[in-house]
Parts: sequence; structure tokens; C-alpha cells
Amino acid sequence: MGKLDFYDRGPDRPWVNRLLTNAAIVGHTTSDGACLWVRVWEPGKYWLLLADKEIEAEGIPDVNVSENEAVVTLPDGSTRQLPGTLWAETFEFSSDLTGVFHLTGLRPQTEYYYCVFSDDRNRNDRWELKPDPERRKFRTRPETPAGVTFGVFSCHMPYKKNGDLVNIQMWDRLAEELEHNDADFVVGAGDQVYTDGNKGVSIWQWLKNVKGELVKEPEDEQLKIMRSWYRDIYRGYWGFRPLQRVFGRFPTYMIWDDHEIMDGWGSYTEKELANQLDTIWEWERTEQNIQLARRMFEAARQTYEEYQHCHNPATDAGVYDYHFAWGPCAFYVLDMRGHRDFNRKTDDKILGREQMSRFKHWLESGEAANAQALFIVSPVPVVHISNFIVNTLDLPLIGLADDLRDEWAHESNWQERNTMLDAAFKYSQANKRRVIFLSGDVHIGAGFRLSRADQPAARVYQLTSSGITYPVPPLLKLAVREAGSLGDAELMPPEKRTVFQILHPPFARNNFGIVSARQRAKDDVDITWNLYGGTGEEDEIVRLKGVRLG
Repeated sequence: MGKLDFYDRGPDRPWVNRLLTNAAIVGHTTSDGACLWVRVWEPGKYWLLLADKEIEAEGIPDVNVSENEAVVTLPDGSTRQLPGTLWAETFEFSSDLTGVFHLTGLRPQTEYYYCVFSDDRNRNDRWELKPDPERRKFRTRPETPAGVTFGVFSCHMPYKKNGDLVNIQMWDRLAEELEHNDADFVVGAGDQVYTDGNKGVSIWQWLKNVKGELVKEPEDEQLKIMRSWYRDIYRGYWGFRPLQRVFGRFPTYMIWDDHEIMDGWGSYTEKELANQLDTIWEWERTEQNIQLARRMFEAARQTYEEYQHCHNPATDAGVYDYHFAWGPCAFYVLDMRGHRDFNRKTDDKILGREQMSRFKHWLESGEAANAQALFIVSPVPVVHISNFIVNTLDLPLIGLADDLRDEWAHESNWQERNTMLDAAFKYSQANKRRVIFLSGDVHIGAGFRLSRADQPAARVYQLTSSGITYPVPPLLKLAVREAGSLGDAELMPPEKRTVFQILHPPFARNNFGIVSARQRAKDDVDITWNLYGGTGEEDEIVRLKGVRLG
């Protein structure tokens, strides 16, 4: 690729931290199985060893193929069998040396330890991911869990404008609180990476720099080159040991938002999208710029599958919304980027009709009917910015159009938002169950209770945790309304208006959330939400006021 390659820029190398080379992510986990995503250093065949007891790291690992067992050769030349079960996978450059081990036949509520080693007997060090009893382990789900505890984070962008690292300690604090609370899993609610968060590591700025050369390449080669840029973003943003400590220890459910693609993806007009790639030398090459932007989306989509979606619950090809159950609670994760298109003429610009249909069908499914509470991951929150701000300042000239249209509160999204809320309120009213929206995106921590006069038994909430490392604008909390009604209230009869009340003052520093749902009666659970935030002092974090969702 030469000068088009984002990987090899010599002294202009953008990353100030080490890139991810080899690591693991514990993905979707059930009572008898788990997905374990792995990235390795070089291509070849690798063995995963899984055991229900600690694995010794001393010696050189190998496999006794005839017995299908792992052994180590110790420094004195003797050998020792390692406990556990073996799985094998082959890793290639075509998948950026990533792959998923699909583990089956596991026991419920069991803590498993894992390690990965190479099949290449010529390697000096065959350990790829050495045994580590503190970091490389996970627990399967109980067959009938009495409750669930999980973490929520979003918006991992740990670079200041000058390129310095910031807020990485938040990942250590998250790991500690997950351990302390005996958490079952973690939800990554969007923007796990930023393709454009800092100019030094912005692949969209890089595209503007090299597009004159890039367009000379065949289309398939352009896509290949763009995919290398997106892969580089993941390897940079995930190259931190504190982050890997969380991903490699707790089942982590992920969904993308705009920054895995580009800032505001899907919220531009075509003209505005093309303008994102204008330069002073190449002004208003609209058709070329749109083609490049669409190709970048395809590269982002394929890389998202490769690094994030492949270890989520399985879905049909090209479908990224998904659902799962854990004990008394059921979860639905919405995809707000894969189908988003502000230019769509119909009133389904964010989720699209097919996804909305799947979501409503799930609300009527046995999984939802048997749950005592529903959690819906909506990467962009239902309640956040003042409706006046959203719909009055939709002005491309001040550079806010995409951010404001991104909000559910923008008038172009009202009907689709109301369809989603109608379904949620209907379920809650009919089943006397709580529905809790979980969100990120807006770089603030906040919680709201939503209500409607004509559905008094409905209990609907909005919890937002964002961002874990993003350098937060200090005045952002001033845009959060503490009480009121959604923007289309004047168009609704009073009894059908959705009103909201904040649960506690918004928190405008780096934060993450811990949610716990515990059985308190045969058909009900006690749900608490705690927000943990940085104080501004290095390594200091506090637990903010906890909220019980009644």
C-alpha cells in the first residue's frame, strides 16, 4: 500500500501507546457455553486450553494429540499434564489474525480459566496468552440465576487534543468495581473506538490527505486499504492493559455507535456527507466523496463484525441488533447505526422497519413475558438535550447538525421514537414490569424516570453512562433538562405525553455504571443503579448517589 498505509508512517506514527497485538475478549456466555474472541501475533494454528482450576504457566506448552491433552515440558526436561479441554483454531491475516473459539459443553455457574498457545514447535516461546489466574478467567451463567449484576460503559477516547493520554485509570476502576460487585457481565453501549476523535489518529483526516492517490486504486483495493485503517483504530484504542483486563475477564456485550464509523454517521444530508471530505485543493467533488464515504462505511461494517459483533449472540448476516436473557431480566440491544439514514423519506430513519419489527416481536415473545424487568440498550439516550436546543439549532453552519439530528429528540426522529416508546410503555403497563433504557453517547452520566398519564402502572427509566475515558466538555451538563416533556408534547393530548423527571443531578465527568437486579419476591426484582465517576484527581474515583428503580 505504500504511502496509503496507516500502519507505517515512520516518525509520524500517530499512536502514543502500544498497539494491541495479542489479547482475548470473553463474549456471549450462557450456562453451558461461551464465545472467546482472540487476536494473535502471527498466523498459524493455536490451541485454547480451558480448565475449571488454575493453569500453571511454567514450562513449554504442547499437545499430546493421541490423548487430546495439553502438557508442559519443565526446565528439568520432565513433562506434566495440564488440566482442561482443548480447542483449536487457525488464524490468518485475512481476518487480521482474529478469531472466535465457540466453547460448548460447559458447566453452569462455573469459573473457568483459559490460556492460548501456538502449535508451532519451532517458536521459542509458544505461549500466546499465558495463564493468568487474575485476568484470564470467566464464569458461566447459572441455570436459573436469582439475579444479575452488570457494568455499563461507553465512549472510550483517551486522547487529549495534543495527543496525550487521559483517563486510562478509569478502566482499572471499572475492573475493580466489577470484581467487588461480583458482576456477571459488561455492556459496551457504543463508541468503543473513535475513528475521528483526535486529528492525530483520525482515519477520516487521513482519507482527506491521501484520497487523490487512493482513487487511482481499484474499488476492491480501496476497500482493503480502508479496512486496514479501521483495524489500526481498533488495535490502537484497545492496546491498553487496563481495558484488556475488563474484556478478558468479564463477558462483554457490544454495540457500535457513530464513532466506530464516523462522527454523526447517518445524520448528514448527502451534500453534507460529501462536504466532510472536501479539501482546499479538491472542493465539491460530491459524487467521488460520497462513493468514498460509502466505501468507508462498508470497511467499518466489516471491521465491526471482526472485532465486536462476532462475539455477541448470533444473528442473521448483516443484522446487528440482538437479545439475550440473564436470570430474571431480558436484554435487547438496538443497532442505531447500521440502518440510520437521515435522507430516508419514511419515518424510520434510525432503526429501520425490519429492526423495529424484530424489537416489537421480542416484546411479545416468551423471553420478554418471562422476564421481571427488561433492559433495552439504545446507544443514543431517549432523554438528554433540551428539545428546544435540538430543534432550534439544527444549523449546518455552526457544525452541530449531525450531533443534533443524532438525538432521538430531533423532530425528524419523533415518530420512530414514539413507536419504540409506545411499545415499551404498553409492555410495562400490561405486565407490571420495569423497562430500563441503557445508553451512552452524550458524555455525561444521568438517570430519568419516564411516565404517561394514561399508563399509570408503567415504569420506564433511562440510564446513561458516558464516557469512560472521553475528555468531557465541562459545560455539557448545562444542556441536560431535569424535568419536562418530550419535544412533541404540544402535538399530543395531555394524557399521552411522555414526561420525565431526573433521578439525580447529571454528572459531567468520566463515569461508568453498575446495575444490579436481585430477586425480592416471586414475581419481582429489586433494581439499583450506581454511577461511579472520576473526581478530576488522578486515580481518584467516587461512587455517586445510588438510585433504586421502584
